[in-house]
Amino acid sequence: MRLSTVAVAVALLLAPSLQAAEPPAPTALWGRDHPLVGKVWQPASKAFITADALAAQAAAADMVLLGETHDNADHHALQAWMVERLMAHSSPKPLVAFEMLDRGQAEALETHLAAHPKDADGLGPALGWDKSGWPDWALYRPIARAALEAGALLAAANLSKDDSRAIAKGDIPAPWRDKLGLEGPHDPGQRQAMEADIQAGHCNMLPERALPAMVRVQRARDAAMAWTMAQAPRAVLIAGAGHVRTDRAVPVHLAAMAKGKKVLALAFLEVQPGRTEPDQYAETYDTDHLPFDAVWFTPKAERADQCEAFKRHLDKKKD
Repeated sequence: MRLSTVAVAVALLLAPSLQAAEPPAPTALWGRDHPLVGKVWQPASKAFITADALAAQAAAADMVLLGETHDNADHHALQAWMVERLMAHSSPKPLVAFEMLDRGQAEALETHLAAHPKDADGLGPALGWDKSGWPDWALYRPIARAALEAGALLAAANLSKDDSRAIAKGDIPAPWRDKLGLEGPHDPGQRQAMEADIQAGHCNMLPERALPAMVRVQRARDAAMAWTMAQAPRAVLIAGAGHVRTDRAVPVHLAAMAKGKKVLALAFLEVQPGRTEPDQYAETYDTDHLPFDAVWFTPKAERADQCEAFKRHLDKKKD
């Protein structure tokens, strides 16, 4: 269920203090002067809105999805800002679920927080974050801190590595059967679109034979994240932007698993040279409109050539 105009208006009236804190200023240098940086766009209405109005929409939602580019520090700072706003203006406090945490880490997460309920600093080391392959815990720590200091729960939203391997082979592990809605056939158009998206995301270097398994795992991860959120009356998801798109991914599964819940899918997107109109960014997602409820534009993080790095990775595996 998408947020209605009435619900947003009521939220704005009831929560004027949502305007109390300004969003953090961007730190990335590339594109900081781009005309879209700092602007929030709503694809459905084709209109810009303020950060305060967006925060009010999020407060009026039951399920809020915050889609990031993983290595962009500005995205994480804005996610932390939004979580702080939600913790101050939501009742009950929403569960905060992380794509970056998988079910294999759930016990370590629970053990650490049972002993140190508000210790966001020690949480990364307790989870073995430095060996996880995700960007530095320092980027995610403010998000966890905002939740823990408000007394909210954290959750590991992703499949365990063992479950992912089983699903890649075509087997749904027993604990997940009849929970993820994956037993039926996958729409061929959706499957092909996901294959194209995964191939593009890997610089068109993947062998075609690898794509069906990767689609199965991607679809299952989206469903598992939605299932985790649906177990709580209110929830926030921290995930890559591709997982929060409304035409496929987590919101589609939420529509089936959390019927009647109000959902807001927000993506933080890096600006691109020569693209000064929001609709120009739809091409990135191979659609004619941006597949999110709202988009917040940011500068682009400085990074090495990802395709070259991926090529080196593939060459190393061959050796």
